[in-house]
Amino acid sequence: MRPVTLAVSLCGLLLVAAGAAGAHLLSREPVFPRDQWNSALLYGFVHTLAGLAAAYAPLGPKLRLASAWTFVAGVVLFSGIQIVSVLASKPIGGPSPFDGLSPLIPAGGIAFMAGWVLLGVAALLRRPNA
Repeated sequence: MRPVTLAVSLCGLLLVAAGAAGAHLLSREPVFPRDQWNSALLYGFVHTLAGLAAAYAPLGPKLRLASAWTFVAGVVLFSGIQIVSVLASKPIGGPSPFDGLSPLIPAGGIAFMAGWVLLGVAALLRRPNA
């Protein structure tokens, strides 16, 4: 569980840094994509916490860790790609060298949903204490 904890900690750190950049630097840009930025941050934070909770849930170890890593993958693909695309675009709203990764953003959303399914399945398969 240590690697998952390190991964979600890194996700949390980077999301806070991105949030600060958006609040203090990028929000002055007239074409700053606030809706996209806020969605990326919200989904990223929620699923970072979901990954941490899944890693330590009192459920079967294989499914809970699969769920946790799936949440991490979703944060990287969904939130990460959107954030780096906005940060790398010059001017804000213009083209970015990361625009080619945009087709992977829906895969991040699918990973979020798959993480919830895996967590639910782990809960369903848990044997009640005797």
